[in-house]
This record gives sequence, structure tokens and C-alpha cells, in this order.
Amino acid sequence: MARYKSYDYNQLMMVPVSLDKQLSAGSLEYAIHRVIEEYVDTSIFDDKYRNDETGCCAYDPKILLKIILFAYARGILHSRRMERACRENIIFMALACGQQPDHSTLAGFVSSMGIERITGLFTQVLLVCEKEGLLGGTHFSLDGLKLSSNASKEWSGTHSDLLKKKERLEQKVKEAIREQAKEDAGGEDYDAERKEKRIKRLTRNAERIGTFIANNKPRKGRRGNEVQSNVTDNESAKMVSSHGVVQGYNANALVDENHQVVVHAEAFGEGEDAHNMGPMLGTAYCAPKTACRCCGLRSKCLRNPNSPQRQVYFFHTKPTGGWAYEMRQKIDTVEGRKMYGKRMKIVEPVSGNVRAQKDMDRFTMRGQKKVTIQWRLYCIVHNIEKILHYGRSFTQAA
Repeated sequence: MARYKSYDYNQLMMVPVSLDKQLSAGSLEYAIHRVIEEYVDTSIFDDKYRNDETGCCAYDPKILLKIILFAYARGILHSRRMERACRENIIFMALACGQQPDHSTLAGFVSSMGIERITGLFTQVLLVCEKEGLLGGTHFSLDGLKLSSNASKEWSGTHSDLLKKKERLEQKVKEAIREQAKEDAGGEDYDAERKEKRIKRLTRNAERIGTFIANNKPRKGRRGNEVQSNVTDNESAKMVSSHGVVQGYNANALVDENHQVVVHAEAFGEGEDAHNMGPMLGTAYCAPKTACRCCGLRSKCLRNPNSPQRQVYFFHTKPTGGWAYEMRQKIDTVEGRKMYGKRMKIVEPVSGNVRAQKDMDRFTMRGQKKVTIQWRLYCIVHNIEKILHYGRSFTQAA
């Protein structure tokens, strides 16, 4: 007869665990712990709390930051999974120092962070990059990464489209009520509870669209025409990406050439990178609306002669001036083409690392400001990884 080792769950085991030794040098969790603990000043969060004399003690912002950043680095984007990891994963336990913040605390910390605080955190991590010798400061590349938001494409459309959808939902409610009344009169056996739930769901969706139309004006595009709104997140937009059409944001990153460190990051609810270049670079030239008013070629130069937009159709003669012309002339040289070719190896790997390697492939927040906060947290994870691999003091510690 076969013999097996006996086991008994009715016993105690003394398992010594040193939280400090779980964060081994050379690992990403070690880099996150060290950067946040030694270099980041979290006093900017103090004004959020009013528990100086009364109320319970709050979780230290450093603990919450470590949990969130490491969770993002492991593709854990939802707060409930973060909460579970703090109970089950020894690395999260070490970063949280044995504390177990719940999902509402973690989600609220990110959503209420504010642009000023995340900008301060992002800047402090950049200063660490500068101290570790990672920034060149001479050549930068800019690109956008289109990521899905916490909103569905099915709830998008112009106001007329949404109104038609509301009318269709109301019609379905009427049909469901008539069908239910007919079955009641005929004494037929049917699932009344299921049909009542369906009627309530359809009614709720119709009311939701009606409330949105009543409280929001039609969304205008850059040409003045109406573009699609979204009932769930009206600051997001439908965008064509390499992964198909997504309802989301265009996450822009300005990347330094030296070690692919992100020096500026912001999310926009617009798919065209050219339109987002101004806010990303700080300044942008725009011709005044009166510039073309008296031009004899206005009707041939503009697609819409009544529009203030300067959208050029063609030139009768070769242009001889202007920033766009000078940029084309600069790029159309051996040195210019060589410089422009650097873009592929500077900024594209950042997008690949964020989306594919880290699985930070969507946003869980809603609204442009909150999505920008989350996007900068994603970029902080990327920058800390660069500090780990190329930072002078970090590579020596490993």
C-alpha cells in the first residue's frame, strides 16, 4: 500500500518575514521604495487632511504612492485588485509595511490628487533623474499614445444621435410594458421579475441620456462643427489607433534623448497630435484672425472661406517664409533627416514599455484632469525604472 507524508492544518508555524529584505536591491520595488522614501517630499498632501487634533490617523502618502506605483508597474490598474494584493502578495505587504488600505482609500488618493500635486511629484522624480545623470537636455521627441478610457463607445454620438437613441429606448420600454400587460391578461406564465428589471434598466438609460442632453451643450470641434459627445466621459473622444477605434484619450509624452526619460506628460481628448503640440511645448505660433481678411487668394487658399482657421489647400508659388516653411527646409537636409529619424528610437520605446511591457494600456479615471494624473503616474513608473537601470547610485547598489 502506498504511503504519503502526513499533514495537519491544526498546527502553528512561526514564519519569520523581514519586510526590509523583500525589497532586494536591483528590483523595481526597491527602486520605487527608495525614490519615494528618500527623495520625494509628500508634505504637499498635508493640506488634504484635517485630523491634527481629532479623527483617526490617515495612511501615509508615501505608503499609498508605493502601492499604486508598483501596482501600475505590474499591470494592476484597479483599486480592488490593489487592496487584494496588499493582503496576499509579500512584495505589496513589504511596500505597505504590513498596512492594508482598502480600495476606496487607494482610488480616492489618485482621483483627489490634483494637477498641482502630481506636477510636484513628477518634478521631484525628474530631479532624481537629473541627479543620477539621466537627462541630456539637448534633444527631445514628442508623440501621443491613444489609450482607452473608462467609457464606452456605445454611449457616444452627436446630440441628435443621442436623442434618437433615447427615443428608441423609450419605445422599447413601451413595447415591453404592452407585452407584459398582454401576458397578464392571458394568464401566461412568464418571468415577471426579469422583465421588470429590463424595463427599469431601459428607463434608467433613457433618463440618463435625457439628463445628459439637458445639462450639456453640443460639443464643438476645431472647425466649429458638432463632434460626438460621450454620456459617460464627455471629455474623452473617439480616436483611430493601431488597435482600432477607441473611446479614450491621447496621452502625450515629451521624451529626452539620453535615456528615454519622460520630461512632460499630459492627456488630451483629441486624437490629432498636431493640435496638442502647443500645450505640450508651452508656446505655439498662431496667425491672427485678421491675417487673411484682405488676401486676394483667400477663396483659393482656405477650404472654408468663412472660417478663421488657416487650412491651406495649395500654393500658386513656392512659399518663401514662415515657421512651417523653415521647419520643412530644416528637415529636408541630411542633418535634418538624421535628427528626425531619432524619434523612432527615442519616444516609441516609451509607448511600447507603458502599453505592452507594463500593461498600462487603459485609463480607469474619467475626466481630462484625472486622466492626466493617472498618465503622469504611469510615466513616473517608467522614469523610476530608468533610474533603476541607469542611475549611478542605483546601479552601484545592485
